[in-house]
Amino acid sequence: MYLTRMRPEQIRAAVKDGLPLIMAAGVVEYHGPHLPIGTDVMLADYICTEVEKQCPCVVAPPISFGPTLSWAGGPQDGEIDFDPAPFYAYVKELLKRFRMIGFKRIYIVQHHQGMEGLQALSLRRAAAELTREETLEWGHSWGWKAMEELPNPLVFETIQVGGIDKYVAYPPDNAGPMPIGHAGKGETQMIQHIDPLTVHMEALGSIAREQLPEWLLDAAEADPAVGKYWLDLCVDGWVRTIKQ
Repeated sequence: MYLTRMRPEQIRAAVKDGLPLIMAAGVVEYHGPHLPIGTDVMLADYICTEVEKQCPCVVAPPISFGPTLSWAGGPQDGEIDFDPAPFYAYVKELLKRFRMIGFKRIYIVQHHQGMEGLQALSLRRAAAELTREETLEWGHSWGWKAMEELPNPLVFETIQVGGIDKYVAYPPDNAGPMPIGHAGKGETQMIQHIDPLTVHMEALGSIAREQLPEWLLDAAEADPAVGKYWLDLCVDGWVRTIKQ
C-alpha cells in the first residue's frame, strides 16, 4: 500500500493492524556523466517498493533532497545541496506527523554517503529527539517498569534508519562486501537493472581515463545481472527484518 493513494479508512485500518511504514531517503546529485542525478533516491525507493510486494506495509513518498556537500558536482550538473538544518527540521516534523497518524514502526531506507554522512546523521538525530520527547512524558524511572506496561513498548524500535544493505545476509559463496561506491560499478549496475533507460555508459568515454576520479574508475565493469543479485539480497534483508 502507498500512503498517498490510501483513503482515511484504509489508513486507520493499517494503523489498527499494526502495519509498519517504510520510506526512502536519498539526494539529487551528480553521479558521473552516465547515471541519473536521482540515483541515490531511486535505489532506496526501489528497495521500499520491492519490500511492499513481499510483506504488508505502507510506503511513504521518498525524501528526495538532502545534504550533498556539493562534493561530486555543482548546480550546472543538476546537483542540489540541501542545508542540513532545514533538512533535519523537515524530517523531524514529518516523522512526528507519521507518529501522530499512529504508525508504531517506521523504517527509513537511507542511501547517501553511508550512515555517517550528513543526511543519515540528520535522520538519526530527528529520530532520537522524537524518542526522547516521547519518553519525557513518562516521567522518570520508567525503566523499572515491564516493557509491556509502557505506553509504547517498542519505543527503541519505533524509528529505524538503515542503509540499503543494512540487513544483507551474505551467502557462504559470497562473503561481500556489497559494492556500492558512488557512481562506480556498484551503483551503476543496480541502476542498470532497475531503470536501464536512464543509463548512458558511452558517456563515460567523454572523460579521459586519466581524468576520471577514483570513484568512477570501475564504473565500466558494471553488470546489470550482478546489480539484480545484490538488490535482491538487500530486499530480502529488509523483508526479513520487517517481518520479525
